[in-house]
This record gives sequence, C-alpha cells and structure tokens, in this order.
Amino acid sequence: MRLSTLLAAWLLVVSPAAATVFINEVFINPPGSGADDTREFIELLGTPGMKLDGYAVALVNGALTKYYPLNSIPPRPDAQEIDEFFSLDGLQLGPNGILVLGIGTSNYYPTLLADSNFQRWNTLWNGGLDTPGKLNNDGSNTVFLLRNRPGRTQANPTHPGGLRWGKDITPDDELLRPVIDPQTGLPSDQYGDGDLDWGQPNGIDGGLTLDMVGKSTLADLSDDLEIVDEVSYEHERGWEYDVDSRHVDAGSLHTGLPHRHVHALDDPQGFNPDALTRVDYRTSGPGWPPAPGATGELPNGNNWQDTATEQWIRGESVVGTGGAGGAPQFFYTNAANTNPDAIQPYLTNVPLWLDDGAAPDYSFGAAYTYQIMAGRVNPLAIPFIPGDADRDGDCDADDIAKIASVFGDDDWIFSNAFAEAPEGDGGDPATQVRPWDVDATGDNGIEASDLQWTLNFQANTDGRIVGRRYDSTDPSTTGVYLNPNAGVACTVTASVHVPSGHPLSALTVNETVEITVRAQVTGGANTSPEQQNGVMQFVHDIGLSVGGVAAVEEVAALGAFDFTRAEIMVPQGTDGDGGIQLVNGYATSFAEGLAGAADLYRVTLRTLGTGSAGVAIVPTAASKFALSTPRGLKVGHTDQNGNPAAASYPAPLTLTVSGPTIKVGDLNCDGTVDFGDINPFVLYLSNFSAWQAANPDCPPENGDINGDGTYGQASFDDINPFVALLSSGG
Repeated sequence: MRLSTLLAAWLLVVSPAAATVFINEVFINPPGSGADDTREFIELLGTPGMKLDGYAVALVNGALTKYYPLNSIPPRPDAQEIDEFFSLDGLQLGPNGILVLGIGTSNYYPTLLADSNFQRWNTLWNGGLDTPGKLNNDGSNTVFLLRNRPGRTQANPTHPGGLRWGKDITPDDELLRPVIDPQTGLPSDQYGDGDLDWGQPNGIDGGLTLDMVGKSTLADLSDDLEIVDEVSYEHERGWEYDVDSRHVDAGSLHTGLPHRHVHALDDPQGFNPDALTRVDYRTSGPGWPPAPGATGELPNGNNWQDTATEQWIRGESVVGTGGAGGAPQFFYTNAANTNPDAIQPYLTNVPLWLDDGAAPDYSFGAAYTYQIMAGRVNPLAIPFIPGDADRDGDCDADDIAKIASVFGDDDWIFSNAFAEAPEGDGGDPATQVRPWDVDATGDNGIEASDLQWTLNFQANTDGRIVGRRYDSTDPSTTGVYLNPNAGVACTVTASVHVPSGHPLSALTVNETVEITVRAQVTGGANTSPEQQNGVMQFVHDIGLSVGGVAAVEEVAALGAFDFTRAEIMVPQGTDGDGGIQLVNGYATSFAEGLAGAADLYRVTLRTLGTGSAGVAIVPTAASKFALSTPRGLKVGHTDQNGNPAAASYPAPLTLTVSGPTIKVGDLNCDGTVDFGDINPFVLYLSNFSAWQAANPDCPPENGDINGDGTYGQASFDDINPFVALLSSGG
C-alpha cells in the first residue's frame, strides 16, 4: 500500500497515454412497470479519471435463432443487429474509477456516489441511423467495449469508409444454405455465422461488404479494431459474438458449463438474465479449474484466466428492500430454477468459486442478498488496482516492466482483438499490453503518468484512494494518498566536471565533459509516511545549439534511478551533435530529492571541433507525453495544465572549443612532455602517416622542437632539442 505524492520530476512532457477500463455491470431488464425506460444502465470501471476518447460501447443482439426453414430467406428475418451503440468521446471515469451510462436521468439511480461519473445515453453519438433506446433483452447479447473502430466515428463523422459501428448496423448479414439444424436434423437456412463479418459472396443480395474489424494487414495496423473487453450470453438459439478464439472446458460433461468461447457465458439454462455483474477483472495467474471432467487450454490444464463464467454473476432481478440508496432497490433473485441443467438451482448463476463454501461466498439462503447498484463498487468483486498493467491483482515490478517496455510508444496494441488480426486473439492476455489512458488525456500511448499509477499503487491490495467513495457514501480511510500538489516546486540543477581540468571556455578537441543533473523539492515537501512527494521520474531533452562542436557520447542513470526505456532516447543532429531527446528514468523510492538534491542522470559529451555551443537541459518538446500526472508536481511543463506546481531549470551552459593546442614535445597529446612521448616521437620521425593515424587530433607542430617550421620525417634535426627538452622536464 505504498504511495507517494508523486513529484514526478518528470522533467518532461509529451502526449499519448494509457489506463485500464472494462465492463463492470450491465442492467438489461430491470423489473417493474416502465423500469426499462428509466433504470437500465451499463457501468464501466477502471483507472480513476481515465478519459475515454476513441472508446465506444456496443450491445450486439444475436436474435433468438440461427436456423430457418429451407429456402425461406429472403426476405431477411428480424435478426441480429447492433441494438445500441454509445460513443464515449468526451467522457471519463470518475474519481473512483466508475462511469455509469444510463437510460434515465441521474435521479433514477439513487445508488450513484458523488465520486462516480454519470452520463445519460440519449445524449451520446450512436451513428445517427436511429435514436437511442432500450437494451434488447430478447435474444442472445454481446456487450463490447471497443476502440480504434474502422469507418465513421464521432471524431470523424465524414470518414469515406462509411458507418460500420453504429446503432442498427447489421454485423452478420450472411446466408448459408443448406445447413443441417442440429436440433431438428433438417436442412435449413442459416442466417449469420456468428462472426463480425466483412461480407461474404454467398450472403443475401451478394453479401454485405461492410468491414467491421479492419484491414488486418501487417503493413497497416492503423484501422484494426481493438476489442478492449467483451461478455456475451446465449438466449434460446441466438448468436453470441465473442470474437476471442480461445475456448474453455474442453470435453466438459457438465451440462451447465459446456465447451465455449472464453468470454461467452453461454446459455444460463432456464432464464434470460436481467443483469450481469463482474466480480473479477484479472487475466493473469494460474487460471481457473475447469468443469468436472473437462480440461482447459492453459498448459497446466486450467481454463484461461479471464474465463467469463468465472468473472460474472448473471441472473434474474427483483425489487426488494434493505439495500443502499432510495427506492426502488434491485436485487438478484434467489428463486429456484427447476431446469436440471442449471449451474446452480437458482435463477441467478454465480462463479463456482463464489459458491464453494469458502469465504467470500454469494448467499443463496435469503432474499435480497446481492444488490444491483449503479455507481458503486461490487461488494463481492475482487478489487481493481490502478496501475495493475498485467491484471494479476497487484502492482509490482512486473507491471513496471510491462509499461516500460512500451513507454513512449503510440498504443495500437491489441487487447482481445479478433482472429484475423496480426497479433491474433488466441494468446494469453496476460502477455498482451492493453489500451489504457491513466493520465486522463484521452490519448492512448504509454507515458510517464501511466507508470506513476503503478509506482503509487506498489503493493496496494484494495485499489482504494484515501478520501474517495467506492461502495458507500463514506470516503475510504485506507488505500493510497493522492495529495494535491498546490505549493509544490522542484529545482533542477546541473554540475559540470571536465576530466582534463580545462574550463568550459577553453576546451580542446576530443575532450570529455560530464554534466550531472539533479532535482530537489524546494517547496511543499511532504515527509509524512506513505505520503512523501519525492522525485520519481524524469524525462528531458538535452539540446546543443550548434552542430559539430560537441556530441552526446553517453547518458547514465544515477542513484536510485533506472532508465525507463533507454531505446527511445533519440540522438539529434549528426551522431548526437544536436543533443538527445527523451532522456528518461524512474525510481521506486518516494523520498528522492526531499532531504537534498537527488542525482538523476549524467550526460557525457565529447568535443568534436572548434566553436561555441549552448547546452540546454529542458522539458522534452516531443509530442508523445501528456501534461498531467496522477498527483504531485509536474516538472518542466510549459503549460502547467492548471496545476500550481512549478519547476526551475538551470541556465544553458556554454562550451567553447578552441583549435588544437600546440605543446612542443607532446607527441602523444596527453598535455605533458615526458618519457611517454619517446615512442610517439620515434614513430613521428620514422612513419609520419602512421603517427597521424594514431594521433588524429594531435597537431604535427608539436614535433617541431627547434621551431624551424619543418616536421615529420624531414625533422631529424629536432632529435637533440627533444632530448634536451626531456632532460629539462619539459
């Protein structure tokens, strides 16, 4: 539960960013007269404050059947479609990480907390083919959280590819004939094939050519759809559109848990669920034990870690009393289900690990035991921890490494994509980097504030931020402190060391200059345990104002700091003679720079030629890092993004490199005349070109001991003066 008021001396700035967001609860069919018009909602959960520009939610309805009498199509049946679609541009998760999309106004959701964000969905862009409405609860449903969808979007409403993801689009318009209906054994028309189709030549009227998933080419990934999260369930014999190719419970004899797609809840046996509530977000670890008699696809025989049945409560709902918020209050029903194939003998199914006799368990013993609540963290859910990049339930070195591996990159990286994608969708999601936007910029690359969430939440177990409301109106008293950065300031300094002893105003060619950069909290320092606001990150540009004078030879992280991702450091000019961009690093310590200046990194320059050049240590000017951070000081931004935190930088240094310094008798050019010059002098006289090759920056005038203007192999008359020079001590 470590944290700090991050004072990310992230001496840098730059644009895209990232976080975690997933579907948390869906209330499809609230009980009661008119409740569908006022109480339906879809709830998202993730990193607090995450912006959702570019994301969208889609409810794809798979109808009630796949099979129709032979030769009865066309006309098209009343079949599968994108029933509702909501663009999330301009929205963000609340301070507690929750966003509720509701059909009614906020007053219809009395469980909403002040720290949860809410948006009525009739205000959201849906493609414009129809007005927003109620969630279709008849037939199979798949709920998608999407990003990077092809075609027209709210941000690009005139895209020449047309509308592909919007309300009333038919995503599976395909006729297959004849197909044997497995239930009747009769040849039939099959409408749809369960895929988000690109269009097939045997489809109705020549097939729909709408591209739902993108080009799927290695050469261009820019329009490949990203499916960030999905969950589906079957009703009657309709289609589920779980696009993940992985399966669970292979060979299962358990009728309630058949062999199915990894995100498919499948047929819940005996009821069409009113609600879905997520109780586990993790995708890492050893996976879940399969159903009795079955095997999983993981190497250890377990099911994949993100098996849908192991994550969701799904069931019928009832109105009751005794819960949170005002009336009416909705609960999962514990009424009996007489279907002999039901996973549990109730009209609510829960993951088997919530009904195994080991706490915590879902209680089937009394009515009104689990409330369906918009805008509150689910009481039985495994807590989500911001910064948990690999979704294994904690923030640790693995998460830091995962973020560092793509730090500074634009994020087109897939989550659960689709089978045709170059990355595929059959691998372990724990090895994939998921789209996120931790720093709330709305961009989707990985940058300094994304890493800061993981640093703040190191070893935290409850995912809470002190002072935020999660499952009640009482603010959390445990968790991570995210103190405001008002009054916090940082001073960046630089010290110079020249190994030769020359001043910066009198350097010679081929010298090294070492610049050590430090940072210190000089205003608003906080030393309270668990709340320190020390320097934790840096990202800088080192600029050389004139080319050809000096170049960056090496950059080394110092003290408690490691490089975040060294390969993004970009030499400027010719071989670094213009400086270097994106010098970046981090520390897991929360106290750097509080008691004194903390060493961040050292830049080594080598002089190349004569002239003067300014050396500037500045906030990075690149465009891949955003201004904001989860908390604490943002150091070096030209735009403080509304925060009062400030940073000061050292004045530019000036290097002046003179021509080669002539020192008669110094034939190895080490600055002194001594016995070490004898062998170079012999080479100078015997093979002048070889001496020049060995001492390219050494002036040949150094061998003109007698000063007669001749040197090299024609200068044997310099031997005696050289001996005399050595005898006199130079």
